[in-house]
Amino acid sequence: MAEKDILEKMLMAHSDVFADCENVFVYGGRKRLKAKDICPAPTESFYRGKDKIHNQFEDVSAYLMKEGEIKLQFLIGNETALEGRQVLRKASYQGGAYRAQLESARPVYPVIGMVIDWTRKGTKIPLSLHELLRREGVPEEDLEHVDDVKLEVYHMNNLPAEVRERFTSDMGFVADYLNEGSFEKRRNQKIIHVEALCEMMEALTGDTRFTAQVNELLKRQKEGKEIVMCEYIDMLEARGEARGITIGEARGIAIGEARGKKKGEKKGEKKGEKKGEKKGETRLARLIQILLKEKKYSEIEAVSVSRRKRHELYKQYKI
Repeated sequence: MAEKDILEKMLMAHSDVFADCENVFVYGGRKRLKAKDICPAPTESFYRGKDKIHNQFEDVSAYLMKEGEIKLQFLIGNETALEGRQVLRKASYQGGAYRAQLESARPVYPVIGMVIDWTRKGTKIPLSLHELLRREGVPEEDLEHVDDVKLEVYHMNNLPAEVRERFTSDMGFVADYLNEGSFEKRRNQKIIHVEALCEMMEALTGDTRFTAQVNELLKRQKEGKEIVMCEYIDMLEARGEARGITIGEARGIAIGEARGKKKGEKKGEKKGEKKGEKKGETRLARLIQILLKEKKYSEIEAVSVSRRKRHELYKQYKI
């Protein structure tokens, strides 16, 4: 989890990606923020505890700058485990940002905070301070005198297509893949932050294919070449096919040998092994060809280690 959090921060730390996320989620796709106007802001703030001063860290923070003046501060929390009292965390971070302005001679600027959720689960946590207090049994007559705090949570694994279409940065690749399992809709889009994107994709999916070609892609970028997603897709598919064929061949041989040994009698063991090997290779090869055609690379890996899965798919594809 810690590694995943770091990689999420690395991609979002790029000003174009940060601005894109704010434009998509906060401003409904309007190009309110530009990368050139984004400046990193402190992620650390302080609060007084029972006996001492404590510090707290927000994941990513940035200023909107105009003519040398801070106009807005944005706070983004990357979460992989939302808490029931998440709204209090937001209030704490924003309170720290406003506290920093208390003794400043500069004009006061607003602080906008949101949470990006990277889990694959929905959530029913309170999305406002009033909602949380109601759950705690606070009477409505008291709530009337309590300032409310709203919690904005965006679930990256559950974003509608119309929201994902607003992304123009590398974050669009991430959003599409998490929701559709594909980059196809962005085939002609350029990849800007190759290393950060590839490492984040591997961290989110566990698929090492995403980082296997990083050095080659970085080399191309250093040579001044643009990297378009369709090239990356081709590299991923080639990597997946090569891995699938290797797995299939190895597994087919293993299955064939096992069947040959079982069926072969002592005098005809070699003949049985050969026949079983050929049958096993042929059957699994047909299955792998189908899976490759349908680009189901995770299924290829699954059939290589699970006899039950193989036979389930043999039955499904009538092999």
